[in-house]
Amino acid sequence: MHDYNTILGVIELRLSKVSYDSVQKRYRIGRSGIALIMNRYKDSGLSLDDLRQMPASKVVDLIYPKENLRHKDIPLPDFEKIHEQMIQMGKHADLSFRK
Repeated sequence: MHDYNTILGVIELRLSKVSYDSVQKRYRIGRSGIALIMNRYKDSGLSLDDLRQMPASKVVDLIYPKENLRHKDIPLPDFEKIHEQMIQMGKHADLSFRK
């Protein structure tokens, strides 16, 4: 997670067509971090001036929301079924995947 100044700096430089390499060197941030900031900025539909008028914490929450967007749609395993299978295995139970 990056701070408010880094987020705005990255957006401003990329909107000015500054290369990824220059942005990386200036803010010590990887390409995936730059891409994430820019994608979430574009998805927000806000302008750079809109972001500058927002409180710093709101900008950070916009780019790095509290809920993890990357893992939102991944379902949890069926722990009851796993537990039942382990009980059926008895003393030979292990956590490796078997059908």
